[in-house]
Amino acid sequence: MGKLLAIIFFLISFSVSGQDITGVWTGYIQTPGSKLEFELAIDSGDKGLSGYSLLIYLKEGIENIGMKKAKIRRTKNKIYFEDGDLIYDNYTTQPRRVKMFGNVRLTKKDTLLVLQGNFSTRSLDFRDMRTYSGEVYLEKTNRPLTSKVLVTMDELNFVHNLSFMKTKQPVTKKTPPGSTQTTGHLAVTKQELKPTERKIEVVNEIAFSSDSLQLNFYDNGTVDGDTISMVLNGKVIADKIMLTTNAFRMMIPAKINIGDSLILVIHAESLGLIPPNTGLLIIQDGNNRHEIRFEGDMQRSSAVILKRK
Repeated sequence: MGKLLAIIFFLISFSVSGQDITGVWTGYIQTPGSKLEFELAIDSGDKGLSGYSLLIYLKEGIENIGMKKAKIRRTKNKIYFEDGDLIYDNYTTQPRRVKMFGNVRLTKKDTLLVLQGNFSTRSLDFRDMRTYSGEVYLEKTNRPLTSKVLVTMDELNFVHNLSFMKTKQPVTKKTPPGSTQTTGHLAVTKQELKPTERKIEVVNEIAFSSDSLQLNFYDNGTVDGDTISMVLNGKVIADKIMLTTNAFRMMIPAKINIGDSLILVIHAESLGLIPPNTGLLIIQDGNNRHEIRFEGDMQRSSAVILKRK
């Protein structure tokens, strides 16, 4: 019996160690006093593994996001990661200069691949030698495009460099005659509307000032199975999200020039038990909060213009 168990354990370990770890991992890091949202994008190339890490912490109700390059090393089912340079942040205060080191083990829970282990930090500032340590827990997501790390990387034009992402064609800024539908001053290309070719209705225009915006989506009324997809400036940022009384939250980078706009289009994917598809969008712009009610069906979709002030 002991020999049989040893063989089974070996086969399970071999199966896990042979798994592809490239992709997006989402979860958290936790210390006895806090639990912070954490994401890791692992890539592979000629020089081995590399990646990007994204950490979020709340300060006075505002999500502070920092994204860094990451060094990745793997030994069978052990993965080690280490912070590199900070390449994006929307911090409301001066960040502490620290480096994070992670030591996690690859396991499998049902169909989920999991990275779980420990992390520690080291201060890079001799005036502040505080260190932290705690737990890391990450799950490999099969919906990487909805992750905050890829949304941020896409805004920085880094996504096309990732080996696990298909190369995207750049969105053309020239619109051939006859290929747009216009409502008010919003023009939407047919490329964005395929395959439904729906009418786009602008329901609100928001002026914002932050470098990133938090979007919170809820069902507006009876929870009846409404699902939506979101398109930002022609790119799908979330697909087939069910609306409930619990918020579906996502952060979008918004570092654009003053006077420029982002266009958020909300498409109904199902109408639920009580048509039409209705929802509530709450946009958090720093301390400013905007509530927008939207609705749609298979012939029309709602749009919000986000203008940098």
